[in-house]
Amino acid sequence: MATGEVHPSGDREFESVELGDMRKKKKTPRQIIHFASGETMEEYSTDEEEALQERKDVLPAIDPSKLTWAPYLWFYMLRVATSTLSVCDFLGEKIASVLGVSTPKYQYAIDEYYRMQKEAEEEEEENEMSEKAEKQYEDQQSKSETATQQPEPIASSFVNISFVMEEGDAVSLSKKQELSAVPT
Repeated sequence: MATGEVHPSGDREFESVELGDMRKKKKTPRQIIHFASGETMEEYSTDEEEALQERKDVLPAIDPSKLTWAPYLWFYMLRVATSTLSVCDFLGEKIASVLGVSTPKYQYAIDEYYRMQKEAEEEEEENEMSEKAEKQYEDQQSKSETATQQPEPIASSFVNISFVMEEGDAVSLSKKQELSAVPT
């Protein structure tokens, strides 16, 4: 299938390869989906869907009026059986969902586990946020303390204040001292 043309210098100029039967039909998209962003996506049918479609095409449509009595009864018996089975299947699913049979047996435990996991994540996130806020507050406090802190004086000074009392005040002061001394 692969052929190459060889020149006298020994080089191959090109190579042609046959990929398969060219008569095969080209696949057309079953559905084209257009997105709001302007993009499109083509959806092709699967091989199983094509095989099912071919199978439907292969089975001939049966006209029950042209059948003899035995195939006629067999045809309607199969039709009744398949429709009864599909009705029972449908009703069974509905009854099971109403009674809660279709839900997992320990779904409550699974839900509780996920709820606890979510709470732990939220608590961890909250702790991280509070630690971050505390750190920011401490940084702010240290910055404000350095900005408001006044330099200490190099030499301390002592001020001596003395009061001079007049004579009239001296008598009243001695009376006050006598009154304040309460015997116990």
